[in-house]
Amino acid sequence: MGREVYYNTIIDCLSAIGTERGWDTKAVTESQGLLKRITDATFIVCFQTAMYYYGYLNGLSRKLQGTALDLLQGYSMVDNIKNVLISARGNDAEYDNVYQKAEQMAEIADTELVIPRRCGRQTQRSNVPGDTPQDYFKRAVYLPYIDALIQEYSSRFNSLSQKAVKAMALIPAHLEQTNRDALDDLLEVYIDDLPMASSFQKEYNLWQRQWSSQTDKPTNIKDTLVDSRVCPLLFPNITKVLNLLLLTSVTASSVERANFSLRFVKNSVRSSMSEDRFNALVLLFVHKDIDIDIQAVLDMFARKYPRRMLLLNPLA
Repeated sequence: MGREVYYNTIIDCLSAIGTERGWDTKAVTESQGLLKRITDATFIVCFQTAMYYYGYLNGLSRKLQGTALDLLQGYSMVDNIKNVLISARGNDAEYDNVYQKAEQMAEIADTELVIPRRCGRQTQRSNVPGDTPQDYFKRAVYLPYIDALIQEYSSRFNSLSQKAVKAMALIPAHLEQTNRDALDDLLEVYIDDLPMASSFQKEYNLWQRQWSSQTDKPTNIKDTLVDSRVCPLLFPNITKVLNLLLLTSVTASSVERANFSLRFVKNSVRSSMSEDRFNALVLLFVHKDIDIDIQAVLDMFARKYPRRMLLLNPLA
């Protein structure tokens, strides 16, 4: 109900700007253009299609933008979303819900969902066949949107999927699912980074024997590396691969988050700060969820700069 109220308010506002006196010519022209655009049938269907599938992608998007994300967890989430999108593409009930919401939105805009004008040699917009507006917008808007989402997920996370599947062979909780082909693929990918690649198979046999008698097995890469039972001297190849996988980024959100933080940290007042101070401020701004012991910071500053901590009484 909230979105309908906002949409109706925007329409009333643009209509008032375009009809009431006191507005300059540029504002009137732009308001009429925006009003025409947001009440167009194609825009309404596109908007409702994007909003409908935003419900599927919202949680994944927020998770991928976080600062703490395990590689295996990210792969599992992406794989689930891809399966949901593929299933939704062939489900007519999903499109019926989208088109019903589009009709309600068109009713608020006092317009109808009609097929745009088509001709035999039209090339500048979609010219797919459709006997009814519902069939036309399904072929021109709905299906291409889902196909684009599936293609983007498949291309963007393709290498991630391969690495995640190979990494599962080294997680203690998934050792029973390991086969010879998985080990061969893992060795092929990371052979240049292994300190002792020739002994990887023997090392894995020891790794599997060690965890076979354990009941509490780590379920992700981070917990495996911090476990006291994992010895880097005994398992140099496996710990090397796990460290590389832990450093593998699922998305580029971390880089984008750091670049976005520059506008807040490096402003005109702080334009001459040193590189060390600048890097520290960016890290503090990005990782806001990390608790900082203020007293420990003050003690460190006092030991490093004792003269600056001498406060003089101006009345003395």
